[in-house]
Amino acid sequence: MKTTGKKLLTYIQADKDREENILKYQQLLGTAFNNYSTIKLSMNLFTLYERIADLLDTQSPDDDMMQVRDEMEEYINTLSFSLRTVFVDKKPEDTLIADINSIRDKITDDMKLLTFYVDAYEIYEYILNRKEPKFREDDLTEIDTEELADSMFNFVFAEDDKLLINTRIQDLVAQLPVRMTKNHFFDIISNSLMIYRGGEKKSVDGFIESIRDAALLDEPAGITDRYASLYDFYKELKDQNYESIDKETIDKLNEKISENADKISSICSDYMMMTEVINDILVVLYTEGMKDNSYLDNKYDTASDIISSIVTATDIYEASAGFDSLFVKLEGAQEDAYENLASLNSGLDDLYNTYYEMYENEGIKANFDKLIKVDRLTSTSLFMDLEDNGLSVVVDEADDIYINEEKSLLIEDLTAHFGKLGRSERRSIMAKVMSLMPVFFNTKQEIKEYFEYALSSCSDLAELTACKELIDDLIIYDSRD
Repeated sequence: MKTTGKKLLTYIQADKDREENILKYQQLLGTAFNNYSTIKLSMNLFTLYERIADLLDTQSPDDDMMQVRDEMEEYINTLSFSLRTVFVDKKPEDTLIADINSIRDKITDDMKLLTFYVDAYEIYEYILNRKEPKFREDDLTEIDTEELADSMFNFVFAEDDKLLINTRIQDLVAQLPVRMTKNHFFDIISNSLMIYRGGEKKSVDGFIESIRDAALLDEPAGITDRYASLYDFYKELKDQNYESIDKETIDKLNEKISENADKISSICSDYMMMTEVINDILVVLYTEGMKDNSYLDNKYDTASDIISSIVTATDIYEASAGFDSLFVKLEGAQEDAYENLASLNSGLDDLYNTYYEMYENEGIKANFDKLIKVDRLTSTSLFMDLEDNGLSVVVDEADDIYINEEKSLLIEDLTAHFGKLGRSERRSIMAKVMSLMPVFFNTKQEIKEYFEYALSSCSDLAELTACKELIDDLIIYDSRD
């Protein structure tokens, strides 16, 4: 495959039967995508079926979990049918793509909602952690803020790795007491946004979206329609008066945060497992019409046999009895398939950007559209948007005017949002947002001075105690790696 791909790219660049060779390249790349996803499916499908079987055997008093269970059963039935059409009947139906994309969209929306709750719980957990030491039986010990700042500074620069240094700074800033005015906070946001000047507008939009998410500015659509228990608890956290909270309430809320976080983690784990399978099924469906069997070997056939056995089985455990010998045949197959795919796929963006609009050939355009989608489906981001136009060049530059307009809207919304919140909530949100900022220090001395200022400006011993404990834990945990 790799040798053929290199030849085709050479012919295309030399304008040798270019249109014909573009089609051949698309077919070859489509085959590589199909082969890779088929082998992945053979290795992941049984695990998903096993998990769904466990879910269906589970009864829970939690209505949210039962709703997820019922939906997962419906989803797996659709996925099984689509796989049977490809690997058993050998007659895939184009309409199945819309059905499976619909499932993917529903799961993606759910993940956005669940992520919102995770962000919200982190905001309120930050507050509770800093209130809890106040109610300890033993007297709190004074914190040596200079010593703690030195410890943080030494931790940051213990390794000569710029990326690691920046990550450690952001992690520590997220735990420090926040004692800054709103104007200073907004200045930091403004300066961070200017880093994107001259880049693409979508990069600015993405950064602003991450700030809005961290600050809980936008409740997801349908938040009151799903996961009633999560929403009710979110409202309970939101309506709490944190300036006069007592120990009993702190303990109760912390316990409920832990319980709900475990539930969210379980649902997200199932959704991610299913979405990985969904993405590979979509890759197979999108590329089935491009697949050239002459480039496929016995490992593809073995993977197909495993998938066929799973989707036609009345008992998946009986069907899996013979899988061990089949998996032996697939040793190294996924790595080999990925290597072939990566080699061929390296030319996709350039060909798409150069030739998509050049030809009237609808087959070329349709193939490019599918290949751009499957390229996203095989990326490390399971929930990547498939409807972007795929252009990778800067087509819409973010200038000062655009950035200032977007910044003004963001600051206006943050100002209104802060006006509805208590002091503890404002500080927690500021800390969360600050942890997202690109490092805003120019020198090592500025970093140390910020650590010292943030710690020394906090007169709340309970909060300082919590900060020290969290920072010490962070340093110890990171040092283990």
